[in-house]
Amino acid sequence: MKIKSILVDDEAKSRDNLRVLLGEYCQAVDIVGEADSAATALRLIKQLEPDLLFLDIEMPGGSGFQLLQSLPANRRFEVIFVTAYDHYGIAAVKACAIDYVLKPIDVLELSGAVEKAIAQIVPQQENSRLRELVANMGKPMAENRIAFPLADKIIFALPEDIIRLEAAGNYTHVYISGQKKLIVCKTLKEYNDLLVDKHFIRTHQSHLVNSHKITAWIKTEGGAISMEDGSQVPVSRQRKEEVLKILMK
Repeated sequence: MKIKSILVDDEAKSRDNLRVLLGEYCQAVDIVGEADSAATALRLIKQLEPDLLFLDIEMPGGSGFQLLQSLPANRRFEVIFVTAYDHYGIAAVKACAIDYVLKPIDVLELSGAVEKAIAQIVPQQENSRLRELVANMGKPMAENRIAFPLADKIIFALPEDIIRLEAAGNYTHVYISGQKKLIVCKTLKEYNDLLVDKHFIRTHQSHLVNSHKITAWIKTEGGAISMEDGSQVPVSRQRKEEVLKILMK
C-alpha cells in the first residue's frame, strides 16, 4: 500500500532531509508533492488529495495550524507534525494529529509515526480527530487540557479532574471525576510524559495517579494507596520510598 504524501516545510534543507529519510526507512510513503508555504500546501492538498501530510508548524505567511483551519471541514488525511518547537507538543495536538516528530528527526520516531498513519488511514473517510483539533484551536485553556481520543469522539479533561490512569497493554484506562471509565488507544507512557509535572506520580509500572486525589496510604506489605473514587492502587517496592516522600510534602 502506497501512502500519497505531501511535505510542507518552508526550509528546503528540512524537506530534503525528510525526503531522504522517508525514502530509506519508510518506503510505503509516496511523496506526491512538496510545499514551502501554507498557501502552496493548500493548493496541493485540494489538487492531489493526499493520505498523509508531513506538516511544519511555524512558517512565514501562515502556520501549519492556520493551514488546517483554512481547509474544508471534511479533511480526509492524517497529519504528522514535524517541527523544531517542542512547546507545541500540547495534549490536543498529540492526540488529534497521528503523531508529532521533533527536529532533528529520529528515524525510529519517524518510522513509528508512519506506521501509526498507515494503520489509521481510511481512504475517502473524514478524519474526525483532525476536525476536533481544528475545532479546539484557540479555545481558552486548550493547551492545559488533556485529550483522550475514543472511537467516536475525543474527551478533553483538565488534569485536576483526572483521578488516575491504568495501563492495559497498548491501551490506557482513564478514570475522570464524574465520568465512566475511558478506554484510550494510547500507552500510559504517553500520558505520563504529559502529566508528570502536573501533580501526577507513577506508583507502579501500570499506574499513574493524581496525588491530589489520594485519600489514604494503606500499610500493606508492598504498599498501596486509596483514591478519591474508592479504588485502591498498588505501589511497587521500587517506588514506595519516592511515593511516600511526595505524599509527605
